[in-house]
Amino acid sequence: MKKTTFLICCFLQSILVFSQTLNGPESIEWDQDNTRWLIGNKGNGTVLARNENGVLSNFVTGIGSGPYGIEILGDVLYTCEGGFIRGYLLTTGATVFTLNLNATFLNGLTSDGNNFLYATDFTAKKIFKIDVASVSFTTMASGLAKTPNGILYDGENNRCVFVTWGSNAPIMAIDLTTNAVSTVLATTLSNCDGITRDRCGNYYVSSWGNNRLNRFDASLTGTHIVLPTALSSPADLDTRMDVTADIIGNTNANNTITLTNVVLPTATIVYGNVTLTTTEVFDTYQWYLDGDPIVGATQQTYVPSVQGDYYCVVTKNNCVAESNVITAPFLSNDSFDFKNNAQIYPNPASDFIDVSFNGNWDGNYNIINTLGQVVWSAKEDTAARKSIRLSVSDLKTGLYIVELKINGVIQKLKFLKK
Repeated sequence: MKKTTFLICCFLQSILVFSQTLNGPESIEWDQDNTRWLIGNKGNGTVLARNENGVLSNFVTGIGSGPYGIEILGDVLYTCEGGFIRGYLLTTGATVFTLNLNATFLNGLTSDGNNFLYATDFTAKKIFKIDVASVSFTTMASGLAKTPNGILYDGENNRCVFVTWGSNAPIMAIDLTTNAVSTVLATTLSNCDGITRDRCGNYYVSSWGNNRLNRFDASLTGTHIVLPTALSSPADLDTRMDVTADIIGNTNANNTITLTNVVLPTATIVYGNVTLTTTEVFDTYQWYLDGDPIVGATQQTYVPSVQGDYYCVVTKNNCVAESNVITAPFLSNDSFDFKNNAQIYPNPASDFIDVSFNGNWDGNYNIINTLGQVVWSAKEDTAARKSIRLSVSDLKTGLYIVELKINGVIQKLKFLKK
């Protein structure tokens, strides 16, 4: 997967706007319903809104402490403010939630998407669970061995994953049923701040130690990949998931935000010189024939020898993409080992064609042109028939495909109408 990054302050005009408006940006959240980024601005106690054109405006002002971690749940933006969790209505910015956790320094914040928030207390080394419906909380963990920072809900594994501060900072998790805390992966990173995922499941962690985004695979095993863009004491992260690309947003200590474009793979296959191939290089390949994987067909190219519909499923950086479909009758019928001994004659034909076969035919057939359009479709009596005669006198001159199913297998036979 090709990845490109760009810094919002790369143009002079943007430098001026951001340096004048951003003041200690600490957290960032993508607001899908309103197509904007929300930015916690701890330097002057505000939450800013950045629209798709990059224009900043005040969403909430007058925040007394922070805000640090921010998280959208339902129609409310929740914020970490000292020892409090507060919530602001996304439509108006009005305060609609206040809960005192008696915490020391609430920092990371995530949600399960339904009713619960999870927050880290950086200083007291605690993790809290907040029930927004009942406006109550419980302490899930305290006296942690490592200082918790950014936290991310992982419902698939019934846990929250969190990053930690300090040298050789491990990625850890807390079980949402037992509250047991465990180390998921030891790292060589230091002072990790934010954590998020892309739609393919890859994790991204911001580190003050190398001032970079660091990508881990979806299983949180192995070594990380350091993304190239230099950051400035990067803090919180969030992901905007789009159709062709994800965007990882992060805040920086130099009063900027960075948006990292994670391009999702798209696979296209073409045919040439009796070979199917993908137009780009991927990490893995699996070719399919009529919806079934072809054993051993795991390279970028494949030479078809059986009639049918071919496509390829590829992966890159844990992301999966399925290609377009190419139907094999672009080759001559002599190139195929037809199942059920299907044959077509005469070929070329002017008035009629005979299709013979062994097996049970379901009685349906289609005639398809080179654009993939069905130009004739019919159903006939199948009683003990091993061949059918089709009139083609009304067809225009050109290449066609007869499609029929025998013994449950779709057969596509190519013929030329003179």
